[in-house]
Amino acid sequence: MVHQPGAVVQEDPWMSAQALDRLLKMPLPLPRIHTRPWWFPVLELRDPLVLYLEACLADPIFGKNGAMILEIEWMNQVLLMVEKVNSGSLIEITVFGQSRVQNRMKSVLLTLAARHRENRA
Repeated sequence: MVHQPGAVVQEDPWMSAQALDRLLKMPLPLPRIHTRPWWFPVLELRDPLVLYLEACLADPIFGKNGAMILEIEWMNQVLLMVEKVNSGSLIEITVFGQSRVQNRMKSVLLTLAARHRENRA
């Protein structure tokens, strides 16, 4: 396309130098720090339950970038650590809490995983 003198060029606001400067000045999101909430007893950190699931199930179960983890922890009174392992093909889910609560959380996660596998197939 040839630029004609006097023609008005519409500029994308996200591509302007001012918009890029604003984006660069925005603070970076903070990483999630694993701290024990006030409602979680220290003694329940001793014997965690570890599960492994396919990495493709992480977003459907825990939300984009783990957005639902805090809500799941609060509702079930557990602490969860979700990390990718085995070059990203698996996720390791570590569940801290009372043994009966760990087993209930395991059951819930495995049921959700099975349901998402069925819907995907």
